[in-house]
Amino acid sequence: MLRELVETVCRQARRTPVAICLDDAGHLDPWSLHWLSGLYSAASDLPLAIALTGGDIAAADQDPWPPALAAAAEHIALSGLEPEEVGAFAAAYRDVPLDAPTAQLCHELTGGNPALLLSLLACHTGTAPTADALRDTAASAVLPGADRWLAGLGGAALGLARAVAVLGPQAEITQCAELAGLSVREALPLVDELVARSLFANRTPLSFRHPLLAGMVISRVPAGTRAALHLTAAGILRDGHFGATHVARQLVAAGPLGLAWTVRPLRIAANQLEREGRHEEAAGHLRGMLRERLRPRVRSSVQCQLAALDGFAAPDSAVRRLDAARREADDPRCATDYAVALGTLLAECGRPEDAVAVLDDTAERLGPQAAAQRWRLRLRKALLCLGGPVPSVLPADLPDSLAAQAPSDDEARRELSALRAVHALRDGTDRDAAVGHARGALTGSEDPGRLLWHGCEVLIRADELAEAWSYCSRARLLDQSRPGTWGDVGVGLLRALVLYARGSLTAADAALTPLADLLRPAAEAARLPATLTVAALAEVRAQTGATDAALALLADCGLDGELPARQDTVAVLGARAAVWEQAGDTARALEDLYAAGRLLADSRVRNPAVLPWRSRAARLLASLGDLTEASGLAAAEWEDARRWGTPRAVGTAQHALALTETGGRRLRRLATAVETLAHSPARLELAYARRDLGAALSEAGRADAARTEFRAALSLAKSCGAQPLVRRVLADRECLWPVVDDDRGSPALSGLTPQEQRILGLARAGHTNKAIAGKLFVTVRTVEFHLSGAYRKLGISGRDQLADVIPAPLGTGGGRA
Repeated sequence: MLRELVETVCRQARRTPVAICLDDAGHLDPWSLHWLSGLYSAASDLPLAIALTGGDIAAADQDPWPPALAAAAEHIALSGLEPEEVGAFAAAYRDVPLDAPTAQLCHELTGGNPALLLSLLACHTGTAPTADALRDTAASAVLPGADRWLAGLGGAALGLARAVAVLGPQAEITQCAELAGLSVREALPLVDELVARSLFANRTPLSFRHPLLAGMVISRVPAGTRAALHLTAAGILRDGHFGATHVARQLVAAGPLGLAWTVRPLRIAANQLEREGRHEEAAGHLRGMLRERLRPRVRSSVQCQLAALDGFAAPDSAVRRLDAARREADDPRCATDYAVALGTLLAECGRPEDAVAVLDDTAERLGPQAAAQRWRLRLRKALLCLGGPVPSVLPADLPDSLAAQAPSDDEARRELSALRAVHALRDGTDRDAAVGHARGALTGSEDPGRLLWHGCEVLIRADELAEAWSYCSRARLLDQSRPGTWGDVGVGLLRALVLYARGSLTAADAALTPLADLLRPAAEAARLPATLTVAALAEVRAQTGATDAALALLADCGLDGELPARQDTVAVLGARAAVWEQAGDTARALEDLYAAGRLLADSRVRNPAVLPWRSRAARLLASLGDLTEASGLAAAEWEDARRWGTPRAVGTAQHALALTETGGRRLRRLATAVETLAHSPARLELAYARRDLGAALSEAGRADAARTEFRAALSLAKSCGAQPLVRRVLADRECLWPVVDDDRGSPALSGLTPQEQRILGLARAGHTNKAIAGKLFVTVRTVEFHLSGAYRKLGISGRDQLADVIPAPLGTGGGRA
């Protein structure tokens, strides 16, 4: 009979190609094995294909495979469909249209396995499912075809599969065995069984071959049993010290169970995830905490932290939740927490009047008996009013009056220090006091939060740039990309302000561009941090020469027209004036500077470190020939700058004042300004001052000194990335020393001896001191002597600046002495 069956297949194969497909080849009986072996031998020259599915054919349950058949078998590992093929498959077999993101999600859930894809899409036939709908289906207990994968599993194997599904990807065998109630020895053969069933991937740590298989397993576990499994898993991970985030993930999945020990790991994990930039996960953990029974202060703290996360993406709903919690709070401390968080969020949303109204309303509700809480509300109102113009609001409380009633706790001390720091910055008469108060606000708090902006802004205006950068780095990791709270935006903006204050325009642009791209819609909606970010980027781009991009950015965000009096208006006006100036529109630049000056005067701010509007306006007026008005503005700023005392503020004012003078007085004041600015981190301002000093020296006929200043200005401008200034300095040099035979650097060499010129030419061409000595038949010490003298005459520090001062033709020359 076996021979007859073989001959029947062979006769058919002689007429037309034949394919024989057998499933689960590893479980074939001996008779079938002999038939396949005989068929293979008899039909070796016929168009016959035998396709078998299963694992390793050498691992059959019955007799071993015939050697000839086993040796001839070609093993083919089938892969799933590629992501770009999933869409066509879904349309053809389930009439389900998928766009690229949903097709990618389907591939992630199923690995492209056609059977799993059909199971996932079965309930979506004829529709276009969203990503959320597909995820819900993957977690459903009614996936068609689930029995095909899970049927036949023994209780122990199914328990191990459940354990892996509960613990998630990268589950260790020891954890899974403990959760399943097994020893490791008992679990190991079950792992092999689940791998053979194509449920588990063949690797450790354990994981399902495809995420949808994990969903099939866990969705069939009853809710109570599932919660118990997650709680047990949390205990295993906690006792094994596997980290708060792993423990908290299990607790969130378990749901509220009223256990006191669960609150701490949830809070630790939320804070850690927020610091790592994983804001959605952090918010999920905080929501998990709110489902537990919490003490009132703990609940208010969690809700405020959650509102800060939600307030970035959905501020309106966060505002509503905070306001409802504020009104319902019985504990005065909780009501104050909610009010402060709500006021901060409203101010960030460009609603300072509403923020003040919330603070006043809460203080009135609390009554005089809650003195400490009312003090906090008054302090928050004072900081809000000091931040800028708030129409129809009473002036902020003075720091001294608040200090007399301050509570004795550390948080109150830090908040009062922040207020004193901002007040001292605005007043501009005691820099040391401002810096001391800023440090007091920032020191000793694990989470400086809302105080970070106030403290670091003061440090930046006081030119304590390294310290401000350090505090920002503590608040948020430098390598985080996408912000998740307005506090994150504030840290990113503070870092960019530090870079700008250092004159690092390229780095500031790189820091601000991704923030501004993300925040453009928020800037259009007048969100305070977003508007400040866009304004800062526009100013930086104007200074780098990207004036058209700066103008387009302002226009896109609605900041190119008339601006209302808001907390961000002064900063926007100052930035916009810089853009107008670089665009050549002096009239509009002056208009914005004067408008900013009026707003600052209304707020009683005279410190030029906040915005040196008078010196900037004076320089523009001087360029128009209006020296009288320019002199008055510059002199007034110089007096205020002297009181503040930083070299940047003083040198900037001296520079503007010098431009209102003529002749020798102009030269002397410019030289003084350069000397002052050289002692500050203000490299960009120093570059502008040295350019103007070079021009004044040229007009006075002091060519060598002018040459030195132009070289220094050019080097500074290039290092800052200030391309408009680079072009201006080059144009000034070209006007004074016209180009002859493309020898742009020849005037710079007039003071050098022939031997110095030869040595510099070879050095510029890249020769070492030893090689130059060999070429010119002199000692290395002689070469070093001539180079040092030449560097001193040219006003440069080393070889890397030779290309700026020596033309290429000289660099190709050389010769003997």
